[in-house]
Amino acid sequence: MATQNKIQKNSLIIFLFTLVVIAQTATSQNCLTIGCPGIKECCSHTGYCGTNVEHCGFWCLSGPCQLSKSSSSYRLNDGPRGKIESIVTPALFHRLMRKVGSNCTGKGFYTREAFITAVKSFEGYKGTVAKREIAAILAQFSYESGNFCYKEEVTSETYCSSSKTYPCQSGKKYYGRGLLQSIKWNEFYGEAGKYLGLPLLKDPDMVARSPEVAFKFAMWFWKTEVGPSLRLGFGATTMRINGIECGGMSWNAEAMQNRINQYLEICKWFGVNPGKDLYC
Repeated sequence: MATQNKIQKNSLIIFLFTLVVIAQTATSQNCLTIGCPGIKECCSHTGYCGTNVEHCGFWCLSGPCQLSKSSSSYRLNDGPRGKIESIVTPALFHRLMRKVGSNCTGKGFYTREAFITAVKSFEGYKGTVAKREIAAILAQFSYESGNFCYKEEVTSETYCSSSKTYPCQSGKKYYGRGLLQSIKWNEFYGEAGKYLGLPLLKDPDMVARSPEVAFKFAMWFWKTEVGPSLRLGFGATTMRINGIECGGMSWNAEAMQNRINQYLEICKWFGVNPGKDLYC
């Protein structure tokens, strides 16, 4: 009888272990649509997450991809500069927000004051800033939030990974919120909260409640994850934010072009050259 109980116990352990492996494998194979749960993981073109060259090298689609050592002739953080308040004027911000429909949850939520406060809270953005980079920021923020229409992603997924550093909190979901809704998973909320000094792991909904926190959350990702790609042009920033649109496939070509069109429009408003490296 004791032997039978031991066999049953071992069988249960093996069964539970198998479930964990299957769940982790499913997450790894779905990174083309839901991203990688680890902040240091890259998503390869085959849909697997990892940290080696097969994932972060030439075929990397999202995450901390290994960037080319070359630079674009039109770096995003070069060119005409000015203070953020003088670049993003009340009239220009109103122009951005005029596309927000009356039925949008983001209607009246995203404000110019919150944007400027958030931007100036980061080192490197307190003095003068490059107009071309601000155009890229606003274009990416606009596209990722549906022209500033949404405060949070429409999904039932929890995006909870088995992170020891940033364990999921009971009852909390870590789907996309704010301006860059491709930012998901508990590790990202935990890391952003640590950087910003905010309890985002315990209260991820803070991003959808406070416009200032929403902009800071997006700017944290921009500065820490997108920043290294600024020397490569606008297309490289798209790779960092949502690389599944890259690669020239017909099904994602329209999405990529829509991002580019928004960037070109804002560059025109600012009177700056958008550069040549627009595609990723």
